[in-house]
Amino acid sequence: MRRISGRYGQLKNGHLPDRPVFAMDRAKPPGGTETDMRFSSYVEKMGGGDTAAVHDAWSVHGKARQRQRAGEDIILLSIGDHDFATDPRIVAAAKTALDGGRHHYTPNLGEPATRQAAVDFHQRAIGEAITPDHVAIVPGAQAGAFTAAMAVLDAGDEVICFDPMYVTYAGVIMAPGAVMRFVPLRPENGFQPDPAEVRRAVGPRTRAIMLNSPHNPTGAVIPRAVLAALGDIAVAHDLWLISDEVYCTMTFERPHVSPRLIDGLRERTLSIYSLSKAFAMTGWRMGWVVAEPAVVDRLDFVLGSMLFGTPPFSQDALVAAIATAFDETSRIRDLYRRRRDVICDALAALPALKFSRPEAGMFLMIDVRGTGMGSLDFAESLLAERNVAVLPGEGFGASQAGFVRLSYGTDEATLAEAARRIAAHVSALTGAGQRATVG
Repeated sequence: MRRISGRYGQLKNGHLPDRPVFAMDRAKPPGGTETDMRFSSYVEKMGGGDTAAVHDAWSVHGKARQRQRAGEDIILLSIGDHDFATDPRIVAAAKTALDGGRHHYTPNLGEPATRQAAVDFHQRAIGEAITPDHVAIVPGAQAGAFTAAMAVLDAGDEVICFDPMYVTYAGVIMAPGAVMRFVPLRPENGFQPDPAEVRRAVGPRTRAIMLNSPHNPTGAVIPRAVLAALGDIAVAHDLWLISDEVYCTMTFERPHVSPRLIDGLRERTLSIYSLSKAFAMTGWRMGWVVAEPAVVDRLDFVLGSMLFGTPPFSQDALVAAIATAFDETSRIRDLYRRRRDVICDALAALPALKFSRPEAGMFLMIDVRGTGMGSLDFAESLLAERNVAVLPGEGFGASQAGFVRLSYGTDEATLAEAARRIAAHVSALTGAGQRATVG
C-alpha cells in the first residue's frame, strides 16, 4: 500500500520535513493591497484554484445576493443551500449540551459517542460494518477533504480529478503541493467516468484518484461496475482513493455504492461524509472521514495540528441527528426528488436547453449553447433581465463551457416560477416562443 504523506509520518516523532521555498516577489490578496511581505508558497498554491472562470462564476452569485439584500425579487438558484431548518430534536441536543457545560476540549478524532454515531450511520447508509477506530470527526466535509489530502499527498504528487468537479477540491489538492490531472466527465456518457481515460491519465507520479459520487455538480451516481473498474486501476498502480460521499443519502433512482464496498479497495479509500445536506445542517459544520485505523492515526496528526478537537455541543448535535433524527434523511431525499422533477419536467419543454436528469443531490447542469450564448453571458443576462441567478459552468471545469448549474434547493412554487422566467428568457433569445410547462 502507498505510504502515508511523509509530512505527517514524521510529525509523530516531532520532526517536520524541510519545505521547498518559492520566491514570491509581491503578493496581492484578493480585494486587498499589495505588500512586500512574502507569503507561504503553499497558501499561494491554494489560491491558484481561484481561476478567472471560478471568479466569474461566483461574481454572478455575488451580484444576485447584493440585489436580493436590497429588496429585489431575485430567485437565487446559484448556491447549494436548502430552505428548511434543522430538525428541532437536533437543535435541542445542542442547547442541552451548552446549558449542561459542554464547553471544553475534545479528543482530536472526536468523542467516543460521536465516533460510534458515525459508525451507526455508516452501517445504515453505506451497509458496511466498521468500528470507531475507522472514524475521524471533522468540522464538515471540506475539513475532511483537506485532512485527507494532507495525510496522503506530498509535493509533486499527481491526483486524477474529474472535470467538472466541486470547486474547492483545487485548493485542497494544491495545499500539500500536489498537482491535478483532469479526466473529463462527458454529458453524452451521463457524466460517468470512463475507466479507459482514467487509465491513460495515470503516470509515474500519480498518487490518488479524487472521487465524488453522488457528484456535485452533475448529480451523477457512479455504478458499482464503473467503481470496480476504477478500483482495478487504483490497485494496479497502488493509488489512494479520496471519496467524497456527502450526498450518499440523497440518491433518487440509482443507489449509492461506496468504494469501500468493492473488494480490495477498503485499505486505500478515505470516505468523506457530512451532516450538511443529509440533515439540513449546512451551518453546523460537522462531518467525518472513514478510513482504515492506520490511516485514521495519520488523520489524528493533521487534526491535532489544525483543530485540536471539534466543539462538544456540535458533536452532541451529530449524535442526536443520527440517533433520533435519521428519518430526516428520507424526508429530505424525497423533497429533493420532487423538486428535481418540477424543474426538469418544466425545462424539458425547451428544445434549446439540454440536460441529463440528476440521479442524486440538488443540482442540475444545463447546456445553454442552443440559445446562442455562452454560459457566463447566459447567466448574467438571466439575472439582469429575469432576476434568476444560476452559476456559469466554467467555474466547475473547462468541460462545462456552455453549461450553467442550477440548484433546486428551494420550494416547488419558487422553482416553477423560475422555470417560467427561464422559458421567457430562452424564448426571447431564440425567438422560438418556447414555454415551460409546470404541472
